[in-house]
Amino acid sequence: MKRNLVIAGTNDVSNEIAKSIANSLSADICNPIYKTFPDGESYVRIPCNIKGNRAIVVQSLIYPQDKSIIETILLGDAIKELGAEDQVLVSPYLAYSRQDRVFLEGEPISIRSVLNMFKEYYNMLFTIEIHKEESLKYFGKLSINIRPYTYMAEKIGFKNKNVAVLSPDAGAIDRAKSLSSYLNCDYDYFIKSRDRVTGEITMQPKELDVRGRDIIIIDDIISTGGTILKASQILKSQGAGKIYVMVSHAILLNNAEEKLISSGIEKIYAANTLPKKDKVYYIDVGPLIANNLAAYLN
Repeated sequence: MKRNLVIAGTNDVSNEIAKSIANSLSADICNPIYKTFPDGESYVRIPCNIKGNRAIVVQSLIYPQDKSIIETILLGDAIKELGAEDQVLVSPYLAYSRQDRVFLEGEPISIRSVLNMFKEYYNMLFTIEIHKEESLKYFGKLSINIRPYTYMAEKIGFKNKNVAVLSPDAGAIDRAKSLSSYLNCDYDYFIKSRDRVTGEITMQPKELDVRGRDIIIIDDIISTGGTILKASQILKSQGAGKIYVMVSHAILLNNAEEKLISSGIEKIYAANTLPKKDKVYYIDVGPLIANNLAAYLN
């Protein structure tokens, strides 16, 4: 009988999630040997018996992203060389997913380039909340985008009935709608406008009255946190209660989490797909990924 073997990736984030997935699936885990040569090239070796079994490589594409991508390819090549019957990639954070179209002539579609490389080595792909789900078409094989928000809300235990969910813009409204359905509450999105004279950007909920309500701002990625910071300030000025942030991927550059918390945001919740920040509350999505793997691999 074919068994599942979870291959831990080459960084701490991937190792944590790999262990969680392996525990949830009652699967064996394999820890690759890896190093960086003096000239900067990566080396990996998988010291496990994979032949005839399903190899599940867990690799979150954290900084430095290019190194993470190369090591993902090397792991994929290694499991094929060892004779894995199925080559499954779990990439909780898929780098380059925000460059999903040509914005200026002469640019590549970066996520297409990355997925074109991965499909040479893997026949299945599972990820946590890629920026745009339609980008997975470039993988060309079974690919599953896992939305973690209701799972995270369940783990957090949101019970306040006087709560509403807001997305930063109309493009992310489906995230807010999905979470609000689970919480049985209202949802809305921010509309932005720019003063043509001063250039100042203002934001406000399109229709929702936030006075006296606790608010959950939901998004896929926080990078610098500028949009969330502006939104929280406006919500406070409009009489909102506690403000929470829930994201899949918390990049949080240049101490962004410090700025957000000092602005009055109650808590920042994130999936554990990226290196951890001190002021962020993390939800382990390993069991959620394992449930999705079990559904498709059995």
